[in-house]
Amino acid sequence: MSDYLKYGVFALYAVLFIGIFVLALWVKRTRERRINQLQEDLKSKIEAGFKLTSKDIVIIGRAYELSAKSSREALYRVYKSIKHPEEFEKLKDLVAEIEKEEPFDTMPDEVKPSLLRVSELSYKSGEESDKHILTPITNILTKYQELLEEQKKMRKQTNIAYTLTIVSFIVGAVSLYFAVTAPTANEIATQLGAMKQ
Repeated sequence: MSDYLKYGVFALYAVLFIGIFVLALWVKRTRERRINQLQEDLKSKIEAGFKLTSKDIVIIGRAYELSAKSSREALYRVYKSIKHPEEFEKLKDLVAEIEKEEPFDTMPDEVKPSLLRVSELSYKSGEESDKHILTPITNILTKYQELLEEQKKMRKQTNIAYTLTIVSFIVGAVSLYFAVTAPTANEIATQLGAMKQ
């Protein structure tokens, strides 16, 4: 019975690792599929003559459960594959608009328009000191966003650690049970002696 348990535990761990690997591949494949679907959707909207903004790209990307970064990646792929000059010019303006927002990617959505406006005003003023007005604000907001992301990661890691602890406890308890109920060396010797006779 203890050999079966040993093989069972090894099989359980093997299935667990294979499951994690398959899950990671599935997540990556799903993300790529969604980006490709968004890419096709954006391409069809541009060919149909829609006037899209950077906010539209992010909102449409959310419908595909993609982050702003992944949505922009889909737009860049469309930008790369576009064939008609008129569509290329439309996309060129849209990509330029998105590139203005990229430095503020880590900022909360509600402050991005304000930061963009302050950035435009500071560059239009022409004074060198005005160009650095946003630096302390963006630094503080970036640190705040990093703390929020770290908190989310810690929560997720804590949940994973609790789950692994519970699984390990169960496996350990089962192993301990079989170790306690396993025959002693004297009992094994007695049984071997009885088998030889």
